[in-house]
Amino acid sequence: MIFSDVIFKQLPEPQALQVSKISGLLNIETAFYDSLNYACKAADKRPKFLIHYLEAPHKHVEAPHKHAYLISADILTTGKHLVFCPQLDTECETLLISNGFHGALPLAATEVDIIEALKSINANKLYFSHDAMSRYIQSKKRQPNTQRQNELLSLTTKKEQQVLTLICQGLTNDEIAANLGISINTVKMHIQNMFKKTKISSRGQLSYAFAQV
Repeated sequence: MIFSDVIFKQLPEPQALQVSKISGLLNIETAFYDSLNYACKAADKRPKFLIHYLEAPHKHVEAPHKHAYLISADILTTGKHLVFCPQLDTECETLLISNGFHGALPLAATEVDIIEALKSINANKLYFSHDAMSRYIQSKKRQPNTQRQNELLSLTTKKEQQVLTLICQGLTNDEIAANLGISINTVKMHIQNMFKKTKISSRGQLSYAFAQV
């Protein structure tokens, strides 16, 4: 198991030090308080984790343009994303799942919890509570196959739909490229085209909109 990069975004010092200690034990390269995700973009060809600190996920995720800390759709399409929240509950976790994050931990998480989360996410598994996963799945089942969803589907090409299917399965850009035998830049191009066509701005929302089609 190799983590090439763990990149921290506004993580409080105690948690940053804790994760840094774990990174040292696992021989993980880290970049602290990365300005405008510079290190994340510079490490684009290597597997990486972006660790977020969100005091209020509803503000950060649902209306990022109104908050100082922006989570861009482009960043969420790259690498794996783990979130630390001061008050993590089922509703917050469900929101994070639907927006394309891979795991969430409370600030009180132990070193064992953090290691378990990193290992799980690295193995392409989501790291959320059973209650949150159940609520998310149930919300999907209640979603009707609406005319809007069919319209969205009609806007995409067959290749874009192949990329979309793999996004819904939780694959990263690197994994999608390998699966379809295309370049990472081509994957990004298809995703950006879908954003423009559907007027959807995030990977998680795109997956959510097409989940029941």
